[in-house]
This record gives sequence, C-alpha cells and structure tokens, in this order.
Amino acid sequence: MKSMRRRDFLKSTLAASAIGVAPFNILKAGPSPNSKLNIACIGVGMQGSSNAEYLAGTDNVIALCDVDSDWCGKQIRSRTNLHGIKLWTDYRVMFDKIGKDIDAVLIATPEHNHYTICLYAMRHGKYVYCQKPLCHTVNEVRLLAEEAKKHPKVVTQMGNQGHSGSSSALLRDWGQAGSVGPIKEVICYSTKNYWIDKPVVEGSKVPETLDWDLYLNRAEMIPFSTSYMNREWIRYTHFSGAVGDMAAHIFDPAYYALDLRVPLSVRADVKTPAYPGSLPRSGVITYEFGPRGDMPPVTMKYYLGDDIEFPRPKHLEPERRGIDSGSVMVGEHASIMAGSHSQGARIIPETAMKETPRPPQVAFRCKGRTHFDNWTLACKGEDVAMSSFDYAGPLSEIIVLGDIALVHPGRTLLWDAKNMKITNDEEADKSLFMRRLAPRDHLNWC
Repeated sequence: MKSMRRRDFLKSTLAASAIGVAPFNILKAGPSPNSKLNIACIGVGMQGSSNAEYLAGTDNVIALCDVDSDWCGKQIRSRTNLHGIKLWTDYRVMFDKIGKDIDAVLIATPEHNHYTICLYAMRHGKYVYCQKPLCHTVNEVRLLAEEAKKHPKVVTQMGNQGHSGSSSALLRDWGQAGSVGPIKEVICYSTKNYWIDKPVVEGSKVPETLDWDLYLNRAEMIPFSTSYMNREWIRYTHFSGAVGDMAAHIFDPAYYALDLRVPLSVRADVKTPAYPGSLPRSGVITYEFGPRGDMPPVTMKYYLGDDIEFPRPKHLEPERRGIDSGSVMVGEHASIMAGSHSQGARIIPETAMKETPRPPQVAFRCKGRTHFDNWTLACKGEDVAMSSFDYAGPLSEIIVLGDIALVHPGRTLLWDAKNMKITNDEEADKSLFMRRLAPRDHLNWC
C-alpha cells in the first residue's frame, strides 16, 4: 500500500505539472563518451535474455526484471554473464529502489506492455531500447511518440535491427536517387506468422512464480491460462498482433527508401477467418499510399502466411530463386529486392544491378556495428539512433493498421491519420488494435 500511495502522489504531481513530467524526472547529463551505461533489462525471457547477454558484453547490466521468475531463470541459466544480477519483479519497485543508478533500459516484454514501461522510463529520464513492434495499439503508438518529443535528451530506439545496417542505407540511396525509375508497387513476403485455431485452456492455476496482474499491466483483466505462457501470448490479440512480428523488418526498406509514412487505406483478404481471439493463418494486406513530393502513389501488398501463393517478383530472372521473407520495390525498368531484415540489397535483374550507377550517399551511416551498438553509442553522444521513436512511430502505426484489417477482412478501411480515425467503418474504428477498450490505467502503470 505504501508503494501505491507513492504512485498516487506522483500521479497528482504529473497532472499538476505544466509539461507532464514530475520534478524528480529531470534528466541527468548522462554518461560521458566512452564510458559504460548502467542498463536495466525488463522482460528477460527468450529474446530478452539474449538481448541482455549482448548488452552485458558491451556495457553494465545492473538489473534484470521479469514478472515470471521461473521462466526468466530458465532463460538466463546458460548466460553466464547474467549470473548474479538481481532479478526484480515489478519495474516500478526497481525504479524506486535503484532508479538513480540506471542510465538506460531494454524493454523486451510482450508488446501489450511496451507503452507503459517505455513511458515510465522516459519520464524518469532513462534512455530506452524497446523491441518491436513499438506498441499494441494505434493510440499507444501516437501517445508514446508524442511523449518522446517531450524528452529530446532521452535517446530511444525500436528493435528493428536491420535498419542500422549498411544494406538499409544503400536501399534508401537507391530509392531516393530513382535508380530503378518511379516505384509504384511494393511486394512484401513472410511465411512466418502466428495464429491459433484452438480454444484457450480454461481453469489454469497461476504459478507461484508469476505475477499475473503485472503480466497484464494495463490490458483488461482476463483469466490466466497456460495457453499464454512461454511466448504463446504472441498468438492472441489481447497481447499481440501477428503483423508486427516480422513487418517491422520487412516493411522498413520501402518505408525508409520511399518515405512511406501515412497510408490512405488498408485492406486484408484472407482465406479463412481468424479464430476468435487470434489472427488469420494467412492473408494479403494491401496498403495505398499517396504521392510524396516527386514520388508517385504506392500500392504495398504484404503476403503473410505459409498456405498462400506468393507472386514471383516482376524483374527476377527465371533461373533465380524467389524469396519467402523480404520485400521488392518494383520500379519502371528494374526492381530493388531485400531480405527480411533489409539485408542483401540487390537490384534485379542482375544486368540492371551491374549497369546502375552508384547513387549519391544520402542515407546516414551509423557508427555502431549492430543496432544495439548504434543505440548505446547514441546514448553516449557518439552516434545517432537509427530507429528513434519519431521514426519508429509511423512505421508501427502502419503495422497495427494491418492488424485491424486482418480482424475485419474484406473491407477497404479509409484512414484519416490526422484525426486518428477509420472514417468508413465504425466497427473497425473501435477495434482493440485502435485503442484498448477498457485499460486498467487507474493502477498507475506509468
């Protein structure tokens, strides 16, 4: 109760603050160049433990935090450089106790937790690396991006790691130079998809090692089920959207190279409707983007799932193998092809690759060897974060709109980005992926 009273006080202080930040959230000057960051890692099961292991090799991981101590323990058992680091359950308590020692946080929780934990960290002046997709709903994406603007000294990064690579920079150079002629079509592919066609297991008992209330965070209360454990949460709309798992990587080449930001409409066509509470096994999501400066309108199609036919790229030679994860930007006389994480950028056909002049280097080349290095160096003032929330926000919004289309298939949804509204479909506009229907914000998660 003491901790809750403290948060009630902070909540009232925030409301009274002219800029929405409590007095104790004044930013520190930050670590000096070439020093090591003190990092707290929140959500350290599976990918989170791998992320923490990497960061512990370059900087100081001083705290681990996870709502499930048993799951977390199993994941870090083989990661010897994480042994001996204190494990916290509640990120708020962790900040209460050792917040003054923390410079930065890694957030690798299920995506329904991203918004509140990112917000909490930024308001405490901590640098933030958040795994993709940025948020679970369009509303959360908007609010988080707006909050980031209030804290210009807080370095933020979303974990679409291919964006920091040299291949990503080359893709933008080609796109901005018009190397393959005007691009009016983008085809994206991914066989990797998460779905479920079975009912949730009922009557499950919450393990003693798991804090279910913390696991849900601001999400609406639902009964615990073993169906959601061990990363299976990714199959359920209450916690995740299937588009976001790979789309943050696969959409990025066209988003970056062609300055795609605001779709005019989105539509999903699916073979089999989704099982209640999940997303379809497969589908084709079509986005329409308007002209951007001298660039023409673009139609982007995302072929998602393992039981649908993928179209062969227009300019790919007959003898060459197609791709099952990646994207192709179709130009007037050639195309630009990239792998799932922007890697392997090529112009096709190969004859065009050889004949196309090297474009001017317009894209920023970061110093970091990896996406994590890019972020930590940016925190130290030695680099520029490649996927800060002002960049990652609109990309995440495109992704979540795809989730909305998948749960309302066969409808062309018209998007009013300025007013954050689907204008021609009231049911879709009230989707869970637009905004949480009854968030538990009274529990002071941020």
